[in-house]
Amino acid sequence: MIRTTGTRIKSVMSPPNQKVLTRKVPAKWLPAYEVHIQSVERKIAVVAAWALLATVMFYQSTHQLRVTHQPDLWLPELGFRIPVLLSALITLFAHYTRKPRLQSRQLLRFMGFSIMAMILALFLFHHKGQTSNINQITNMYQISNMMIISFFVVSAFSVRGIGEWLLMLALPLALFCLAAWAKGLTMEELLPFMFDPLVMMVIGLVMSEALRQMRLGEFMARQQLQEQATTDQLTGLLNRRAMHHLLQQEHARAQRYGTTYSLILGDLDRFKRVNDRYGHNIGDIVLEESARRLGRHIRAEDALCRWGGEEFLILLPQTNLDGAMHVAEKARLSLADVPMDTGEHSIPQTISLGMTSCSGVGDIESAIKRADDALYLAKENGRNRIEAIAAPSLDPAVTAIDIKPAQTDEP
Repeated sequence: MIRTTGTRIKSVMSPPNQKVLTRKVPAKWLPAYEVHIQSVERKIAVVAAWALLATVMFYQSTHQLRVTHQPDLWLPELGFRIPVLLSALITLFAHYTRKPRLQSRQLLRFMGFSIMAMILALFLFHHKGQTSNINQITNMYQISNMMIISFFVVSAFSVRGIGEWLLMLALPLALFCLAAWAKGLTMEELLPFMFDPLVMMVIGLVMSEALRQMRLGEFMARQQLQEQATTDQLTGLLNRRAMHHLLQQEHARAQRYGTTYSLILGDLDRFKRVNDRYGHNIGDIVLEESARRLGRHIRAEDALCRWGGEEFLILLPQTNLDGAMHVAEKARLSLADVPMDTGEHSIPQTISLGMTSCSGVGDIESAIKRADDALYLAKENGRNRIEAIAAPSLDPAVTAIDIKPAQTDEP
């Protein structure tokens, strides 16, 4: 029976194949890193939206106090600020209602573009060329101060690094230079007002990159600690603690939706003889190779762990006993068919496997006990074989899957 795909429970043995976000993040951590970055972007977007609403409304309402003898410019300035207000309102609406379902990255870009468009358009609108009018010069320096704030704020939006910075700052500035050239403004006219904003833009970029590196370092440290707590150091598989957490999640899902999951508990046959004959270093190599071979025969949504010593447990979400049998047989053959190459020795190694299924009836411990009882039967009936005990709700009888043991000279 073909196993159905189910809830995504990812094993350490099968990391997802995704586009690399940064060379410093291992591939297996990329999904978690993307979630982390999205969380940072969401928080920044919400705070920025509220700050923009308050700031833009403040500047618009104090127009008479700042722009000397030019009350007629109130409405044109409002027109330049409307895109910023809209971008902030859309961001807040999307965040609190989840409609439309826009990514925070897109919303930050939207706000960044609107801020840059507003401040650069205001600069061109107010700049009248060379003039000795003190009011005109005062107004231009006021706009220059606003540009300092705007450039720094937009630089802070560059959560993902230089690429976002180029989109939100470098591209609008390039278009601004073309517009200033078309208007006939020279560098001598622009530089006195643009120098400080450009310096602040560079400072903002440096701070944004520094914060990105700090977030990355914090993420890496947290992931390393989490991996140490949930990963078996020898095989790289999930450890018993991590697997038990996944079992609780899958059992709760089975109870809620009436689905079935299966467990396969495997134990390496006569593994103590390997340690006694070849030493524990060779025994570790056999364990590592066994983990690799078992991991080749599970799906991305399955989970494989080192349950203890030379025992391995496989969790198969939304899979009945027929589907689990196919996985167990492939796992058995992956060890039995090819001896373990440890460099100096070629060691035949087999595995006995016990299976069970669960539809949410009973508890996790009883399901694990059934798998352990089935494993005991496999050991008693000759090793290098599979035994299965069905879930009580399906069939209380013990089902033995008769597999002829491979003819090997076991150590």
